[in-house]
Parts: sequence; C-alpha cells; structure tokens
Amino acid sequence: MLEIRNRRVIVTGSSSGIGLDAAHLLHEAGAEVCLVARRGEVLAEVSAELGDRAWWYACDVSDAGQVEGLAGAVKARWGAADGLVNNAGIAPMATLEDTEPDAWDRVFEINVRGPYLLCRGLGPMLRDGENPAVVNISSSLADRAIPGMMAYNASKAALNHMTRCLALEWAPSVRVNAIMPAVVDTPIHDGRGMSREDVEGMGAMHPLGRIGQPRDISAMVLFLLSDASSWMTGAVIPVDGGILAA
Repeated sequence: MLEIRNRRVIVTGSSSGIGLDAAHLLHEAGAEVCLVARRGEVLAEVSAELGDRAWWYACDVSDAGQVEGLAGAVKARWGAADGLVNNAGIAPMATLEDTEPDAWDRVFEINVRGPYLLCRGLGPMLRDGENPAVVNISSSLADRAIPGMMAYNASKAALNHMTRCLALEWAPSVRVNAIMPAVVDTPIHDGRGMSREDVEGMGAMHPLGRIGQPRDISAMVLFLLSDASSWMTGAVIPVDGGILAA
C-alpha cells in the first residue's frame, strides 16, 4: 500500500460513500484525517471508529463562515495541512424545466463554491504543508453529459476547469488534481428512488461491466495525495470503468 504517514488531510463529505471510504483508506495508510460533513453525529461515530489520528468538524462547505471556522480549527490543531479532498457534493436529477433557480444555485453552492471556499480558506495552511496536494472529486458527466442532470453536469465541468486553473496558480507549491468517477455504489442514489437492482443494472453501461465501488475511487485519492504522483498537477483523471472511452 502507498503510505502517507503523518500527513494531515481534510476530507469533505466523509460521512458516507466515497468520502467515508477515502477517510478509512487514508487513515490506514498512516494519515491524520479531519472528517468534514454536515452531520456531526455521524462524523463523531466515524471518528471514534477510526480512533487515533482522526477528528471531525461539522461544516456546510457552501457557507463561508463555517468554512472559516473549519480553517481556524485546522490551524489550531495542526498549524498546517498536507492534503484536501473536496468530495462533498449533491446530484439531483431534474430536467431544465423542473430545475428551479434555487435548486440550480444549491448544486453550484455545494459542488463548486464549496471547493472554492475550502481551497481559499485552507490555502495558506496547505502552502505550509509537506508536499501538499488537493484532490477534487468530479464526475464523468462533466465530459459526457446526460439529459436530466444539467445542473450537476455543469457544476462538475466547472470543477474540472477550476482544478486546472488552480493547479497553475498554485504550482509548484501545491498540486491540484481531479478524479472523474462514473456510476459508483454510494448512498447518493437512494434519494432518487432507485432500487438496488436499478443501481447495479447501470453496470452494463460501463465497458468493464460493473458499477464502481468507493474503494476504486479512494485508491486514486491515495495515489494523488502520495509522493508517487509528485509530477502530476492539473490532471483530470477518469476512473470510470471505461465509460468515457465508449
């Protein structure tokens, strides 16, 4: 396993799905992990399960004041940070006609404004870190749009370009990369009224014949935070079962 021993990493959206699995894997690889999500009671359970080298902070990443509070907590506890995983996101399904302006704004608040606020707030501490890196969790839908998810598709396309822009602005001190998953088996599908069979059935869309598992994405997160990827920045990497090649 790649190691990031003693690295200090903040993981947003870490109460479930990809963020939760990434927090576990990074902790196993030796990192100190700050768990961030809105549901503090869940984070407290996860932090207790991980034990040493894990702590939590409840935060809505779209709220500038709450992100400022998170940055202050990180500064007080660690002084500097070595990694940031921008994983928090929402993915409502709606056509243009069914997407109310407030719903459109909320998608961009979480999926784009959130990473912007976190990078801006934590940037000074990242620059003081050890081989620091940011990993943004995007989506294959940023490049291969589908109908009925316009707000989500557009928000992830914006996140990809923000990744490239920030990689240039922060080079050479902080690396910034993104991952584009396709369909991954996470609780995000539960709110769409999809059955277990519906979710697994989407595996047929992928050339590798299955949907992804959180560990498929977490493994790339670990690589991008490790020194093994030290000559990579501004990359937007599909981890998608081959769907973008189809």
